[in-house]
Amino acid sequence: MRNTFRHGDTMIAVESQPATIAFDDLLAATRVIDDTDNGEAPWENWDGWEHTAKPPRTFDHADVREMQGYACTSGRGERYVIQLPAGDTDGVYRYARERGASRQVAAEALAAARRQTIAQLVEWYEDGWQWFGVRCRFTMLGDEFEASLWGIDDAEYAERDIKVEMALDVAGQLEKAGYTVTGKPVHRPGFLGWSREDKQQRIRRNLAAQNWAA
Repeated sequence: MRNTFRHGDTMIAVESQPATIAFDDLLAATRVIDDTDNGEAPWENWDGWEHTAKPPRTFDHADVREMQGYACTSGRGERYVIQLPAGDTDGVYRYARERGASRQVAAEALAAARRQTIAQLVEWYEDGWQWFGVRCRFTMLGDEFEASLWGIDDAEYAERDIKVEMALDVAGQLEKAGYTVTGKPVHRPGFLGWSREDKQQRIRRNLAAQNWAA
């Protein structure tokens, strides 16, 4: 609401808005958008994706297309064989052993996690990748409250999880400014504060747990 009145030779405008804001309004003001400024490959952004991509001529195999990790880039037609560093680089084997898995089961869990990593790398090499950003921007009485996160490779993850996180960030800013935000999630999932690397490592460890629990 905007009210104006005259004081001598001056017109004064007074604007008022409700002090209570619904969390759903903050979610509605949160968008998933293309992060066109980020040209880095995913493995350059995160830990846990270290690998080498060697041309087929460096191998003696008759047909490298049958090798695990073989990738042919779309468009350019460049061919590579992707290999991971040796060892338990993600801690999957150690994690499994610490939780009672036998050496064989822990080794199988590690092998499954490595296959999953290679498959994801091959997909990126062959099909490329896309980055997204999430931004919440909300204006009250001329003051803008904003939170954003960029460099996200998964649109579904951005839509499902990061939108909530950015809306909660803006809700906190509004509350510090004196507003009341209603309808916020009662239990904020702990993983909202994790880094992307933490989540990827947790996925791999969950895979290991499933393997030795089966």
